[in-house]
Amino acid sequence: MNKIIKDQLNNVRNVKLNFSDDTKTIVIKKVNELSTNSLDIGHVYLIELSDFILNPSSSSTLAANWNKGIIPKHKIYKMEVLDKINNMIKFNGIAIEDGKELFSESWFGWLPEDKIKVLSKD
Repeated sequence: MNKIIKDQLNNVRNVKLNFSDDTKTIVIKKVNELSTNSLDIGHVYLIELSDFILNPSSSSTLAANWNKGIIPKHKIYKMEVLDKINNMIKFNGIAIEDGKELFSESWFGWLPEDKIKVLSKD
């Protein structure tokens, strides 16, 4: 494989690629979800939280250190991105349940980008 092509393929972050120096053809499957790397401050996204966020272990410092002890109660949120620091993203938004916005169920705080799944951009 050409060195320039290999270097460029190693920089791809939105899809998982399997290749070696002998690879002649690469099949790239369509990705339906947005990458957390592409989240823009000031934009609104529909996100799904991992069980790690919803049910943290007793040793987890995320809720205690980053979010003043407040744990999100719902799996899906419509969130605005407020800030980004390294792999942490600061959100403000409302819960979504059965496709409906629950305005009384708002949440504000920091989430690690590897523990969220971006479903869509509003």
